[in-house]
Amino acid sequence: MVALRIRPAIVLFGDSITEQAFGVEGKVGWASLLASDYARRADVLNRGFSGYNTQMALPLLPKVFPPSKDNQEGSGILFCTVFFGANDACLPGERQHVPIEEYAKNLETIIGTIRACFNIFSSAATKDDDKFPIILMTPPPFDPAAWRKCRDLEEDGRANNVAKSYGEKVLELGKSLGCSVLNVWNLLEGATSPEVYGRYLSDGLHLNEEGNRKVHEGLMELIGKDHPSLAPLEAGATGEGLAVEEKLWRELC
Repeated sequence: MVALRIRPAIVLFGDSITEQAFGVEGKVGWASLLASDYARRADVLNRGFSGYNTQMALPLLPKVFPPSKDNQEGSGILFCTVFFGANDACLPGERQHVPIEEYAKNLETIIGTIRACFNIFSSAATKDDDKFPIILMTPPPFDPAAWRKCRDLEEDGRANNVAKSYGEKVLELGKSLGCSVLNVWNLLEGATSPEVYGRYLSDGLHLNEEGNRKVHEGLMELIGKDHPSLAPLEAGATGEGLAVEEKLWRELC
């Protein structure tokens, strides 16, 4: 069987907010916007798993990130996003709840596994750091009233201040392990009221189109700041960044 060549790839690993990141019901998502930015530069691979927490994600690691150079031969991985926590941050007693210290330990395992796999053959490490680039993303804010209404629930099972605390743990982990962190909770104005940050959410938890656009905007700004060599370079431009593959049509005639 002849395999289609994969361009250098960007791998998105996370829960439903990643699974839905190419858009739902015809609306754009942060991954579809990312794929547009990297057209002719890199392939965006979505590995999102609805409902998963970090504990559930651990058994996926050998399948999503196989520890063999042969599985990635010829392409290479530019960077990876890790976006778990919205489910881990469920309140104790909820089926998806993972205690915050265990959550941090699981994330550390995920980061270590990804780096052990990709550092073998990736040439995408930043100039001042030989670690494979991983961008951690914090849980978004949570709107309890919208969640209850959408899910027809009597109790929330989640809380916005808990989502914030799990995000703070991600920030700590990013600092200690040398990972960039996109603070989605802050980006979507989680410190305000549900009337404000709720405009970014479709059901109190997941992102609507405005929320997806906001996350994409924040992600691209972070890439340009922390990993400029991995940012898309405008077609025909020169300098630091990823240029389009193959010549522009104007160069061929």
